[in-house]
Amino acid sequence: MDPAPHDAPPDGPQEGRPAPAAPPRARRARLAAASFAGSTLEYYDFFIYGTASALVLGPLFFPGTSPLAGTLLSFATFAVGFLARPVGAVLFGALGDRLGRRTSMIWSIAVMGVTTFLIGCLPTYETLGAAAPLLLVVLRLLQGVALGGEWGGASLMMVEHAPAHRRGLYGSVVQMGVPGGLILSALAMNASQAFSGPAFAAWGWRLPFLFSVVLLGVSLYIRLHLEETPVFTAMQRTHRTVRAPLRDLVRTQWRDIGLAMGVVAPGAVLFFLVSTYAVSYGTSIVGMDGSTVLTALLVASVVYTVTIPLAGWLSDVVSRRAVLLAGCLAAAPSGFLLFGLLGTGDFPGVVVGMTVALAVAHAALQAPQPALFASRFDARVRFSGVALSQSLATSLLSGPAPILAALFFAWVGSSWLISAYVAVWAAVGAVAVVVLCRRPDVTGGEAVPDAPAAQESLPTVAGRE
Repeated sequence: MDPAPHDAPPDGPQEGRPAPAAPPRARRARLAAASFAGSTLEYYDFFIYGTASALVLGPLFFPGTSPLAGTLLSFATFAVGFLARPVGAVLFGALGDRLGRRTSMIWSIAVMGVTTFLIGCLPTYETLGAAAPLLLVVLRLLQGVALGGEWGGASLMMVEHAPAHRRGLYGSVVQMGVPGGLILSALAMNASQAFSGPAFAAWGWRLPFLFSVVLLGVSLYIRLHLEETPVFTAMQRTHRTVRAPLRDLVRTQWRDIGLAMGVVAPGAVLFFLVSTYAVSYGTSIVGMDGSTVLTALLVASVVYTVTIPLAGWLSDVVSRRAVLLAGCLAAAPSGFLLFGLLGTGDFPGVVVGMTVALAVAHAALQAPQPALFASRFDARVRFSGVALSQSLATSLLSGPAPILAALFFAWVGSSWLISAYVAVWAAVGAVAVVVLCRRPDVTGGEAVPDAPAAQESLPTVAGRE
């Protein structure tokens, strides 16, 4: 029988058994490049679909409906990808906990890149009839499965390789792929609109999807040259991997899953309201040009790229809890600010609203998560725990967020209910942060029990909580 994850000696290296040294700086730099490139591709693929949903996919795949119904249906296919994320978390989580973080990362990026390319090749309703939206939904499901495993794998590759006093900073590199994907998707969409002009709805929208095959090649090349994490390598040497990580995770750490979901919640709602619904709101409600809204999103994303590692570093210097609570405090009024400024149609105001929501609130909410979650889930079920917590929260909240926002606006005729929705989840997130940070740090489970063939210990994942 495999030992339960909590049946382990105390935290830290055992006497006379020093933990393995941190990998060389060059190796960590290569790892950071792989995590950033892969995460950028994953989110690029997701974001170009979200942007295309707001701009053109409704009439192309759901013709004959009202503008509102077409937008809701295209956003519904966007939400389908999120519904599949827990499935990906379970599949890739088991793969990552049993066969290795590196293996899982390679397969997740391959699935995402191929499905995105195929979306760019997909015939529309006019050519294929009802089969077109059906195939679109299937490809979105596969995208969701891939993304369900990506975040957890990339996060653990960074955190489990990082020096103990810099795990917040290193973990935040994965989050930098979020604005990286946003920037690339905004650039790709703007370039496609400029290149194709009036033909954007006919074929120009496909170009960003087809371009993903280039990013896939780069990401796969980098990831195939990575080494496994010291934590998983040591578990393999000492035969401490578990046969059924999901079963052991749910049996021993179900409270931590729920609390981690609460921590993810406010950022899950806020981000996709800004990156997806705000584009639709600015173009269809306010009447702004689509390229203007995308440019504002691009500017905010550039600032966001800088503030994410800053927030990760602050979580190492101050604490994870302080940075996360600051993010919740900033998120609460950010919806009111964003939609108030967006409603003016003024470009500088829109930039300010998006920058506050992304570069201030969301950066603080997201950057500390990899290091905090890694310290709360035992190494033997860690991939499953981190991936499942994040994917469940995003599948329940991120995908439906644009749909709910469109419905809220249709019901009350203004954005105040959308903003209040964000504020409520910010309050929920603050409570979850406080409670999760009080839960025990289970990195003691990484110490290898006494055994003739096991005279070494696993690296710890301690940090300032």
